[in-house]
Formats: sequence, structure tokens, C-alpha cells
Amino acid sequence: MRVAVVDGVSSGRFLVQELIDRGAECVHVRSRPRLHPYLESTLRPQDYVADLGYEPDLGTLVRRLRELRVDRVVTGNEPGVQLADRLADALGLPGNDLAVVGARQSKHLMAETLRAAGLDAPRGARVESAAEAVAWFEAGGGATVTVKPIHGAGSDQVRFCRTADEVAARATDILTARNHFGDVHRAVLIQEHLTGREFYTNTVSVDGVHVIAETWVYRKRVTPGGAPLFDYEEPADLTSPDTLRVHEYARAALTALGVRNAAGHSEIMLTARGPVLLDPGARLGGGVLPWVTAKFLAYSHAGLMAESIVRPAAVRALAGDLPRAWDRPIRYLSLINHTGGLARRPDWTEWINSLPTVLAMATPLTEGVPLPATCDLITSPGFVYLSADTMAAIERDYEAIRAWELGDPYILPGSAA
Repeated sequence: MRVAVVDGVSSGRFLVQELIDRGAECVHVRSRPRLHPYLESTLRPQDYVADLGYEPDLGTLVRRLRELRVDRVVTGNEPGVQLADRLADALGLPGNDLAVVGARQSKHLMAETLRAAGLDAPRGARVESAAEAVAWFEAGGGATVTVKPIHGAGSDQVRFCRTADEVAARATDILTARNHFGDVHRAVLIQEHLTGREFYTNTVSVDGVHVIAETWVYRKRVTPGGAPLFDYEEPADLTSPDTLRVHEYARAALTALGVRNAAGHSEIMLTARGPVLLDPGARLGGGVLPWVTAKFLAYSHAGLMAESIVRPAAVRALAGDLPRAWDRPIRYLSLINHTGGLARRPDWTEWINSLPTVLAMATPLTEGVPLPATCDLITSPGFVYLSADTMAAIERDYEAIRAWELGDPYILPGSAA
């Protein structure tokens, strides 16, 4: 089997490795000439039998993939979602509903599509100027709102705003910036500020059957500038009625968004009125070490997606058996840098790894690179998995890391911005 992977970066590199382990060959395709340096650093060219690079003409790309006799086209990361779907459709291969392809990335189209299917979605508006954003804010009575890009991931440029001035400033910032994928923002999304418990559910869909691999609950902080900041996440209680409601809604949302053959990473807020999808994510979740999940559950999201490509019927048959419960407490901790500066040599990992409950950790940092104060997933110094027999032990090491971070251990002394 030969699989074309569009933007095989970040968690996409794990999908490629899982495919290779199952005997498949992979071909790499780029959705754009260059990605964010963080994403570029995760690409493994040696894993591919061919790299077609960036080809702006769809017809030419289809012809080249046909010549290579590819059997599937999938995305490895968020930027490649739409191109992967268009290529699969043009080649007549298993994919997703092209009629709603935009709704799998545009948070505005996502909300419209969900409402058309009778599902709850965030109330909001697509605006093209700061003045329009302020007008929508004031028409809503001045309640707290969320201002974010139409396209994005990892809380990139998302802010909670409480005043008209904050709304105007944030909208202007977005319209004059690019997202982490290099895209220019031509519009801004302003939405009601949803509160509750935020879940994410990782799925693999095979011919429209949605298999839930795992579900976690986020805990986030809010920065002084109004940005939601990843703190930690823990597996959801699979027996809880709340989790079951989230699962039911997630499956319905995936169907409404035309997801038929893909990985999914759906971020869902369980509000007082019920589950509401915040971000569709028709791809693998990022910022993970799949071997950790496989150690506890005997499968990972990336592994399950690879299996669905090579043996789709076997994965489809798992729909009633997954997800599995974790048999030991675990917490995923996002590291937080409090002061911008230049990254120091990551010898600080030795201290973190010395803590009793640390199971694994990862950092993208190299000495001397600019490291801003953490405001989203890309600007985090890394992440850590904590696991122990008791949550009390995990909590002790979590508190120790958070206290240690107040001393700015991630940046070179004297480099603070």
C-alpha cells in the first residue's frame, strides 16, 4: 500500500511511522511552500519514498499521485486538511464530503453547518474590520466575548475580551497578522464566551463510522492579556453521563461536518445548555507522545488511524469497544514560560525528569532561539506526562514544576525581553 501524506509534520510524523510499521510506503505532499519553523523542524524526509514538495496546480499534483499509484491521501497536520480532501476526491479514493470541506477548518462555517444540522454551535459573527467587531460586541450588551481567527489551532491569537477597546485591539491584531501556518487573516470571528468544562475527543472515522480513541478534559488558565493558556489535561471519566453526552454530540458533529474517513480532534465545551463544538480538527491531535497512550491503552490515536488505512474493517468493528479506560492516574502538563527571552540550553530537562512521577517529556527548544512568554501551544517550552499510583503524588510534582517555572528556567540569564 502507498499513502500520500499532506504536511507530515508534528503528530503527522507519528502517523507516517505507524504506516511504515504496517508495511505501507509514504509519499509526502506540501500544502504550501513553507510551514511554521516549529512544524518544519518535525518533518522527517527519510520516511518517504518520494517527496513531491509544493505543487500549486491541483491537476498536476493529481497526475503525479496517480502515476505513483497511491491508495490513500490523508493529512498529517491542520494546514493539509483541505488539500488532502480535494486530492482524495479527485483520485476517487476514500475521503470526506467535499461539499462541506471548508467547515472542517473555518470555525465560522463550522458553526453554520452544525446549526443547519440541528446541533448547537457557538453564536457569533464573521467580521472584516475592528468596527464591525465592536458593533457586534455592543449589540450583545457588552458581555465578555471570544475574538479569534477564522482559521487556526492551538489557541493561536485567541483572546477573551471584556470591553469595546479590547475587542477593537484584538480584531486589529488578528487582521494585521498571520497565523501559525502562515495564512493571512481576511476576517475575524467574534463569538459568545462559552464557559463550562472543556473536553477534547480524538477519533478515527471509517466510512462514516466514528470510533472514539480517547477523551480528555482540559484545564486552562487565562493570561493577563486575555489568552486561554493550556495548563493540564486528564482523561475523562468514561462512565460519567457528561462524557457520554460529549461522545454523542461529537459523533453527530463529525457526521454533520462530512467527516467520513479521517482522524479527528474535536474540542468541545460542555456548557449549561449542553455540548458545543469549539474547534473541529479533522486530523490527529498535536503535541503528544503516542507511545505513552499505547503503553496504557494498547493503542494510540496515530496507530489507530494508520490501522484504519491499512485494515479499515478491523477499526470500524472497534466502534463499540473503544475508548478504553486508563488503569492508572495520569496528567498531561503543558509547560509555561513566564518571561520572553532567548532559550537556554535545555539542560533543565534533567531536573524535570528527576521528579518521581515524570513518565515522559518533550521540548522543541534549542539554545538561543527566541522564546516568547507562553500564550498558546506553539509558544510553550514543551510538555510532560505525570503518572503515579495516586493523584496526590502527581499533584505534588505538578505544583513543584509550576513553582520552579516562576524562576524563568527556560531562558538565558540576562536575555529577558
